[in-house]
Amino acid sequence: MTSRDNQARAWDKDGHEAIGMTAMSALKGKALAQLKRLMGGKDAVDVSEWAHKVNKQYPWTTALHFQPQPGGEPDTEWRCDKIDVSECPDNKCLLAALKHFYGRLTGKKLVEMKYPEGIHFTDADCLKYLINLIGDLHQPLHVGFKASDMGRAINGTFKNKPHSLYEIWDTTLTQTMMAERPGFWYGGWTHVNSVKSQYENDKKEWAEKDFELFERWASESLQVACNKVYKDPTQNVRLVPDFKTTPHMERQWGQEMQQRILTAGARLVIVLNSILEQQEAKKLRQGSGVEVQGEEEHKAKPRVPAWVRNLGTNLIIIVVVLGVFIYISQFYGGPASTASPQSKKVEAKETAKHR
Repeated sequence: MTSRDNQARAWDKDGHEAIGMTAMSALKGKALAQLKRLMGGKDAVDVSEWAHKVNKQYPWTTALHFQPQPGGEPDTEWRCDKIDVSECPDNKCLLAALKHFYGRLTGKKLVEMKYPEGIHFTDADCLKYLINLIGDLHQPLHVGFKASDMGRAINGTFKNKPHSLYEIWDTTLTQTMMAERPGFWYGGWTHVNSVKSQYENDKKEWAEKDFELFERWASESLQVACNKVYKDPTQNVRLVPDFKTTPHMERQWGQEMQQRILTAGARLVIVLNSILEQQEAKKLRQGSGVEVQGEEEHKAKPRVPAWVRNLGTNLIIIVVVLGVFIYISQFYGGPASTASPQSKKVEAKETAKHR
């Protein structure tokens, strides 16, 4: 895997899993059953990083995780109020990918995307992509500026160790919190009730505006990037090369990271419920159309009809029951069980003579 492929991850494995856990806290009933069916018994936590594994096999998919913003040069005015979608060759960028996969799952032709020859994403693959990409959408530097290479070109020190700005937000913040506050990290904070008011408001908005909210959420992430990531949030000044974080700055970044994870999980479950609670969700196909290292067992295969599977099971049961019946008959009946009634009478008379 190239360094760029490795850096395509928004949040690390633990960050993505935290988003999945937040989503699972509010996934119930039909939606949960359909998710389990499509994921082969797994849930949103288990598959939260699947799309990043796809990057290793198919490098072209890396572009699906980013929505690069034009500009961002140090001495220029930055546009931070609304997401710019102009950087999206062949519809291979974060927002186009979200709309494409969501459209495929809901039967809405939103964004066409041509896959390279030999690539086919199933319904289950589209759902796994949504789970991953909604997490990516809430990592502020996945809608960062091209001039800074999404934060990779801005280097500094975090807790006296060298890191790029992108690396801090991708991995370092989550790992620092896990190391310094393990009781909190594993203490059940990943629940939609942690952002209940926002969750309820977002749920109402989604019912009205549907996929249009993807761009709203992207604009929100851009504003966080401009005001709290590319800047020292304690001083409201832009970061400069070789920046050094302070304990106050590190705490604020940690709190913002936690909030973005919770928000991503709450919004993910809103999207999942909107897809999987519908009657049409029963028609979505299981299995995968791509081979991903470590995921081969989920490759889509021709399904054996249910009546064939049931017939085989019933035949096995019949054979076992019949075998047990024969064994019991022989064990308790023995050779005497084959004697005729007449022979039994003769045997009884002989016994009486000797008394």
